[in-house]
Amino acid sequence: MKNYKFFLILSLPIIYHLLSTISFAQNFTSPNYQIQFGNFNMTSGKKNSSSYTLTDTVGQNAPGKYSSTGYTAKAGFQYIYDTLEKFSFSISDLDLPFGSLTPNVGSTQSNIITITTPSGHGYEILAIANHPLLANDNTIPDTSCDNNDCNKTTSAPWTLPTAYGFGFNALGINTSGVVTNIGTSNYFTDSTYYRPFSSQSAGDLPQVFMSENIPVKEHLAKITYKINISHDQASGTYSNNINLIAIPKY
Repeated sequence: MKNYKFFLILSLPIIYHLLSTISFAQNFTSPNYQIQFGNFNMTSGKKNSSSYTLTDTVGQNAPGKYSSTGYTAKAGFQYIYDTLEKFSFSISDLDLPFGSLTPNVGSTQSNIITITTPSGHGYEILAIANHPLLANDNTIPDTSCDNNDCNKTTSAPWTLPTAYGFGFNALGINTSGVVTNIGTSNYFTDSTYYRPFSSQSAGDLPQVFMSENIPVKEHLAKITYKINISHDQASGTYSNNINLIAIPKY
C-alpha cells in the first residue's frame, strides 16, 4: 500500500435557546433625555501589564460569577470578554501517507486536533469514514482488536501482530505533547486501545471519541491511525476519507 489519504470535514451546528424574562432597569428622565440602564459603573474594562491581565467592573451592584444547579450567572462588564473568543477547531495534518506496509507489522500515522469552546457546556467531537480502506474491489477490514472485543463505539487493546485491520486511537495531550487523556479518557484507556471507524457506506452514524462538559481553550488530542495487514492482503493503493465533526454544547 502506498498512500492513505486523510481529509477533514468540519461541521459546526450551533443552536441557541432564548427565553423571555422580565427585566428591571434604572430609569432617569428629564425634559431633554431619557436613560434606561441596568446599572451605572464608575469604570470597567480590561487592563494589561507585562505581568498580568485584569478585567473588572466597579460600581455595579453585586458583580461576580454565581452558580447553582442548572444555571451560571455572570454579573459585570468584564465577562463580555468570555464571549469574544470564537468556537474553533483545527487539525495539524490532512494528508497521511502510510507508504509501503509490511505484513504482521502495525503501521501508524498521527495528527493533532485543537478545540476551543469559550462558552456554553463544552463540546463533542465525532468521527466517521466514508467507507473502509479500498483499492479497486479489495478492502482492508476494520479492526476488531486482539480478542474481537472492540467495535465502533467501544475500544480495546490492539497489540497482537496477527490482529489485522484499520482503526484509530485518540488521547488528550498538553501543549508539550504529554498525555493527559483529558477529553478522551471515556473512550480510550491508553495508547494500546483502538476501535474502528463507523462507516457511511454501511449506514452508520458518526460516533463520539472526545468530549468535555465545560468551556475549554486550546485543548489538544493526538489521533493515531493504525493499519496491520496479513500476507494474504492484495497489493494496491488503498484510501478513504475520515470526517471529523466538532459540535459545541449550548
